Amino acid sequence: MKDLYNSHRVGGHCVNRPLILSQRTAALGPDTPIVFQESCLGVSDDQSRIVLRRYFEHFSPTSAHWVEYVHSISAADLVAWIMTHGQLHIECSDHTGSQHKETSL
Repeated sequence: MKDLYNSHRVGGHCVNRPLILSQRTAALGPDTPIVFQESCLGVSDDQSRIVLRRYFEHFSPTSAHWVEYVHSISAADLVAWIMTHGQLHIECSDHTGSQHKETSL
């Protein structure tokens, strides 16, 4: 089995301590391979890139096969995309009390 939590390099950037978004393990029967899937979100060491890693493994007593897909995007590009396309929630306080405003793009 691959060491999932060891830091690794993506485009020259080292990725550490990812946030696990999903994790599944399944076996369809007693004599079938175990299937393991995991998706993690991390940040490069210099915090310039957001990294999504998707890992898949089929494991049995006689063999193990795995594949990992690593996607990354500039943190600045992701922030710009969220500000353009994301849902905005504004909270503020003033002399009249707390006000909430939400907008949907």
